[in-house]
Amino acid sequence: MSSKLDKKLIICDLDNTLYDWVTYFVSSFYSMVDKVVELTNCDREQLLDDFRSVHQKYGDSEHPFALLETKTIRRKFWGLPISAVAEELDPAFFAFNSSRKKTLCAYPGVYNGLEQMKASGIKLVAYTESNLFAAVDRLDRLNLNVYFERVYCKNRASSSHPNPKLKLKWNNRHSLEKFFEIPSHMRKPSVDVLNEICDRENFQALETAYVGDSIARDIFMARQAGIYSIWAEYGTKHSAEDYNRLVRITHWTTADVVREKKLKEKSKHIHPDAVLRKNFAEIINVLQV
Repeated sequence: MSSKLDKKLIICDLDNTLYDWVTYFVSSFYSMVDKVVELTNCDREQLLDDFRSVHQKYGDSEHPFALLETKTIRRKFWGLPISAVAEELDPAFFAFNSSRKKTLCAYPGVYNGLEQMKASGIKLVAYTESNLFAAVDRLDRLNLNVYFERVYCKNRASSSHPNPKLKLKWNNRHSLEKFFEIPSHMRKPSVDVLNEICDRENFQALETAYVGDSIARDIFMARQAGIYSIWAEYGTKHSAEDYNRLVRITHWTTADVVREKKLKEKSKHIHPDAVLRKNFAEIINVLQV
């Protein structure tokens, strides 16, 4: 059955659209931090400051094994090979992984919505500002990879697994043919990114719909590109405590904060073409698939 809106391509955001990234990441990250403090008796606030510095250095709050690059840990284990330090801190990485298993899950209606769109003949691609390894890992853990014909993401992190024996396996643990890396300077709400995605997928803007959780970046970008915009309103609902804990260690610089404020001001009168209020499956009614 064809879509009432005649949309042949859906570009789908990932974080906070298909799963609650904020809750999962904050919970898992601070579980790791608490375990590090327990293991090393280090100053917690100083460690958090160090994390923020590493994240800002790489422009990525999910920089792999950032813990091993913090000043606190480097001083604590001075002279030890990085692989040995990683082994000492394995309980902390285990704490992150344990929390992730409990908190990383797809929003209600995600599988049903994706399944019905795919069955109707709509082409599904994903677009995320997460780095390659983070995007691949979450899509695989949630069994979402099978729904997307292509995934556009930020280029892969510059660091890899600290254990030489596991490094090659870690780097090649996934098939990456469908993943396309976008240079870090091409950020939301750049219209150029959506134009490039449409060109690569051989669809016009009028044949395309975009779904995402951020008005200032996702919806504003889609509207500027002439693409039908669908706002995942449910993905904006996070606790103030989690948000503040995220900001505490984020890669955002002062310039990033200023940029975000300007984007919110610029987009405050932007309205989506459709809204998913409670769950992702509402997209079925929006598209009439």
